[in-house]
Amino acid sequence: MLNPWIYRAPAIGWGFLILYICLAPVEDLDPGFSIQISDKLVHFILYFSWVLLLYFASSRAYKRRLSRRKMLAYWIAAACVGGAVEFLQGAMDFGRNADFMDGLANTAGAMTGIISSRLFHKILE
Repeated sequence: MLNPWIYRAPAIGWGFLILYICLAPVEDLDPGFSIQISDKLVHFILYFSWVLLLYFASSRAYKRRLSRRKMLAYWIAAACVGGAVEFLQGAMDFGRNADFMDGLANTAGAMTGIISSRLFHKILE
């Protein structure tokens, strides 16, 4: 069996990407072009993808479905990280604003990711 950390590397990298995207100064993230997309959708997709990666990293590393307890722990961890990021956006002076609705989108994305992960896992078995 491969080292379980090999499976977790994408999830860990995605977590750091979320932190960078959400906490970097606004000027550092300007791509030079404009796309009209809701930032709530972006938050939802970021946390949905992160929880999917976490679920499949753990389930593939140990070749079994995750327990409900571990799924709940991943959801709570993602929701706490999302809340902390929103708090830090308000506390730091990088042109960011704390937004309760962004935190809600983070939490909803994580919850949808957990539910989808379980469904995908059942299909792939």
